Amino acid sequence: MVLASYVQKVSEKVSLASELMCNYLSRDVTASFGYDYILRQCRLRGKIDSNGVCAAFLEERLNMGLNFILSAELDHKKKDYKFGFGLTVGE
Repeated sequence: MVLASYVQKVSEKVSLASELMCNYLSRDVTASFGYDYILRQCRLRGKIDSNGVCAAFLEERLNMGLNFILSAELDHKKKDYKFGFGLTVGE
């Protein structure tokens, strides 16, 4: 398996990333593009890949050591849609 990734910090709050994964045995190649955006009290991350899978992740800081999380993953090819939420306690 060969994995190559690149991250470019566009500004203090925005980063863009790309990834190329090649599996020689199964002859599977996947390319992904993603972003990371930092707001005042939350962080938004997302990605889309060459298989048609879109994912997003929102993490909001409620208090010191307490974060609220929303996530979604949409796979249009397989018609598989996942949504979730959670709380993270501790750092």
